[in-house]
Order: sequence, then structure tokens, then C-alpha cells
Amino acid sequence: MRAIFTVAVLLSFVAGFMSAETLIYHNSNNEPNVIVSNNTKIMVINDRDYYPVAQSKIDNAKKSIHIVMFEIVWYGNPDTDHHDVSKLGHALAVAAKRGVDVKVIMENGWTYGGFEYKNLVDYVKNWSAYFKAHGVKVELDWSNQTTHDKLVIIDNSIVIVGSTNWSQSALKYNHEADALIENKAVAEEYEKYFDHLWNLYGS
Repeated sequence: MRAIFTVAVLLSFVAGFMSAETLIYHNSNNEPNVIVSNNTKIMVINDRDYYPVAQSKIDNAKKSIHIVMFEIVWYGNPDTDHHDVSKLGHALAVAAKRGVDVKVIMENGWTYGGFEYKNLVDYVKNWSAYFKAHGVKVELDWSNQTTHDKLVIIDNSIVIVGSTNWSQSALKYNHEADALIENKAVAEEYEKYFDHLWNLYGS
């Protein structure tokens, strides 16, 4: 009987521990925020895992998809092209059509010191036109700034972040390391970061 009671107490403790609220510690000395939570799901995404995970989350988004992406390679009209990158871009257009708030921040191809990534300039021109024609809102960074992020935030609760650009090289061939984090507090922190960039580049 004593053993049963002990197990019951332990299970109650574990249940309480697992259901604990997310805690956010805002550091006072200008260090990054530290989030401690037991309500977090983290999926390790390596190499070829990225595309199916990102596609699924975009397809199932209900309210918002906010993206900051250094490189989105243009392979042709996403409505007819079958590269994985084109499929992701098309999925964003479909999401916008069903009423999801879709916003994309892209590197404009000009970096600090006036250096031009010619391919990026061309990609951005094509994607901007496609996105805007399909109800996806777009902002580009400034010509003296490099925006090297690879960040996807979905429904203010899911974050995909890591090294993967939206290119066939990254999705099909490169070694890439990313993580999917399901946690509202984490997503809210990244939303604040996204909003800062969106307002900055839109000003």
C-alpha cells in the first residue's frame, strides 16, 4: 500500500511538472531572453527532413505564416514548376488565398559595402512579383544590410529555425541543421523579432 501511495505521489508530481506554465526570464543586463518551459516540443530537422516538415506546417497553418529568408531561389512559375522550393512558395500563395496572414521578408541581394548578389536580386524580383500577385505581403531588407535569417513562424506557436535556405541545394543535397519548436512563448519572442524587422524595412 505504501508503494502504491509513493507511486501515486510521484505521478502527481510528474503531471504537475509536465503541465507547468512557460517561464520567461527577461535579463536585466541586455543579454538575450532565456525561456524555460516544460510545455515544449522540439523536433530535430536535419538534411532531407526539412521540406516535408515545412510543407506540412505551411499547409496546415490556420492564422499566420511569417518568414524571414535569406535565399529563395526562383526556378520558374510556382503554379506550374515542380521544384520543392516552388512548391513551398506556391503553398504560401494557397495559404494567403484561404485567409492566412502570410508575410515574407527577403534579402534584397545588396549587402553592406554595395556588394551585389546578382542571382539574389533576380530571385527577389521574381518572387516579389509572384507573392504580391497572390496576396502574400513582402518586405525587402535595406541595401546596406544583410538579412541572413532562415526563420519560419506559424500560427504564433510554431518556429522552424536553422541553416536551411529555400533552394534545391539546401533541400536536396546540402547538410543542413534546423529545429522545429512548438512553444507559444518562443514563437512570441520570434514574432517580436519579425515585427521589428517588418516595421524597420517597411518604414
